[in-house]
Parts: sequence; structure tokens; C-alpha cells
Amino acid sequence: MAADPPTDASSRPGFRSGYVALCGRPNVGKSTLLNALLGEELAVASVLPQTTRERMLGIWTTDRFQAVLVDTPGIHRAKSALNKYMVAEALRGARGVDLILMLAEVPSFPAGPEGAAAAAEWEPGPGARAVVERLAELVAGQGPRMVLVLTKCDLLADRDLLLPIIGKWQAVHTFDAVVPVSAKIARGLDTLRAEVEGALPEGPAYYGPEQLSDRSMRWHAAELIRAELFARLGQELPYSSAVTITDFKELRERDRIDALIHVERSSQKGIVIGAKGRSIKAISIGARKRIEALTGRPCELFVEVRVTPGWTKDPKKLDELGYRAQTEVAGSPELDQTGGSND
Repeated sequence: MAADPPTDASSRPGFRSGYVALCGRPNVGKSTLLNALLGEELAVASVLPQTTRERMLGIWTTDRFQAVLVDTPGIHRAKSALNKYMVAEALRGARGVDLILMLAEVPSFPAGPEGAAAAAEWEPGPGARAVVERLAELVAGQGPRMVLVLTKCDLLADRDLLLPIIGKWQAVHTFDAVVPVSAKIARGLDTLRAEVEGALPEGPAYYGPEQLSDRSMRWHAAELIRAELFARLGQELPYSSAVTITDFKELRERDRIDALIHVERSSQKGIVIGAKGRSIKAISIGARKRIEALTGRPCELFVEVRVTPGWTKDPKKLDELGYRAQTEVAGSPELDQTGGSND
């Protein structure tokens, strides 16, 4: 389902607006869902967990409402400075909103009696339970509604197995609603839209009808270069790379961008550059196409690779790369660092 065309209807009586946080464990499909609702490839989405590092607002404007979607990093047990920063970003993104969408991936069961037996024995894992507990603290009393969004439901062989899965989740927390979705095939998005609209208070839009994000194009350019890195080198270089934009010029007929890819070791620099520069060339071409698709303008992109030793562990270096490191993050031993979305 593509986003409705933006309008200037926010001054009409009955128009609704508010903030909606997309929360959950790593790799449950938060960014993919945001992109599906907006109808734009705005957030970096990857099959790898912990792709999202910072909060980003995706602005979903229709002729009836404006939902400011807060895309957050996955909530997990944080050890390094980068991971602590990411969890702090996620929890801050869930505060002060009108609705929390708690995303959890549907478990995969085979069809038939074997699948039914597996679904009957299945329980949400301790990591997922701990995330719900953290979010429940935010909605206690007179906090926002919390809706459970079961993602990737197209992977479930027997849709009847959704009922026992929903029952297990409702035993963990009494959600205000449960919506199974598949962003990939646009299943359940209309139902989710109704839940979002109903949770928003009446009021004018926060942003202009044409605005899709609170972030600058400079920030999005860095994210799109990082997306290309994940797409091409995700197995060799999953979490040791960062991107900064050193220069961004909007010229009359095109954009000109200079970027730095930061890695932690010289061996990683060699991986990014590749034999005879083939890898960095392919990354640059792919990233340029992503940027042009978002801006609608031609782009000249110049990328260099720099070794920044230990940047993921050093709060000062994180700050220099644009990540405002947090020194204190309330932890939970049940939030394991790299496990699956519902484990």
C-alpha cells in the first residue's frame, strides 16, 4: 500500500496528527514497515540485525491525518558504546508518543499437524519479553496505546496458526490491538493504518505536506551509502563501518557529494576497496543510484575509505562521527546482544 498523496488538508476539522514509535528487537522489520507505509525507500532496511542506528522520523501525511513515524534501533543488551547509543535512541524514541507499535516477527511453522503442535508449544523468548516489559513501563498509567504488530506473516505456512501465536503474546502483555502484517506483500497495512489513525489526537500537522523526514538530505545520503555497504559487504563488514559526508553541494542541475567510509582496521579497508578498486566502485555506483532515486536529481558521488581504529567502542569517536554516545543505559540481562527477533 503506497502512502496517500500529501495534501494541505490539516486545517480541516477532524484532522489528526501525532507521533507513532516503531519498536522491537533487532531485525523485526521496523524500517521495512516504515518504508511500506510511506511508499518511499526512506529508511535503511537490511536482512542483518542492528542496521538502524539512529532515530529517524518518517512523516506519513494523508488527507485525514499526519502520523510522524519514529523509526528506532532494535532494543537489545548493549555492551559497546555504539550498542549503548542505539538502545538509548530506541527508548528515547518510544517516550512521549501517541502510539507504540511493538513489532515482533511471526515464528515459522510448517503446515499441518506438525505446525499446529509446534505453535502450541511455542512461547515468546526472554529477549522479546524483556522488550515488552521495557515498553510497558512507558505506557503504564495513562501512557500511549501499545499495539502488537506481527511482521513477516507471509512466511507463516498456515494462517490459522496466528491465533495461538496471538494468544501467547497476549499472555505476556494485554495489547490494545494485534495486527498481523507483511510489508513485503502489503498484507494488513490497511488495518494497521486504521489503528494508527484512531490513536492520533485531533490537531494540525506538525510538518509540511511535502516533507517525508526530519533528517537532512546530507544525513540520508550517508545512510544510503551505508545501505549499499550492508547490501554488498554485509557478511564481511556488518557493524564496523560508518559513513560521514564531508561536503554536499546542491548545484543547479545536480548534487555533488564527498563521503568518507570509516572502518576499524586496515584489513577492512582492503575489503571495501576490493581488488583493483572494484568493490568501492560498485558501492559508489549503487549508492549514487539510491541517492538519485530519493532526490530525483543527478548526483556526483566521490567516496574515500578511512581507518578510524576502535570507533565503535570509543564514545569520543562516536561523537565525532555524529553518534551522540550515551554513558548510561538501563540494562536487562534478558536482552541478549545478537539473538533473533523473538528469542
